[in-house]
Amino acid sequence: MADNRTAQAARRPSPAVILMFPGQIIFLCFAVVTGVLGMMVALYEYRRKRFEPEPTEDRVFRCDGCAYVYTDDHDVDRSRCPECGLFNSPFVF
Repeated sequence: MADNRTAQAARRPSPAVILMFPGQIIFLCFAVVTGVLGMMVALYEYRRKRFEPEPTEDRVFRCDGCAYVYTDDHDVDRSRCPECGLFNSPFVF
């Protein structure tokens, strides 16, 4: 009788064994890879925004007299050079 019970136990799958179809396995692998890539992109964007300088609206000026390059507010049409005091127009790249 003991041999009969062990034979039945050997034939029955244990409750921990879960049968999955190939389509389910492929979908699960795709979902995991997509999730990991999405998390990597989110982390990259978070770090990039944190360390890159923010764009400024200041204008760039180059003095015609001393060739000094400096910035001033975006609403200023002509700016005084901090080195020699000459008024300059914005530098166009």
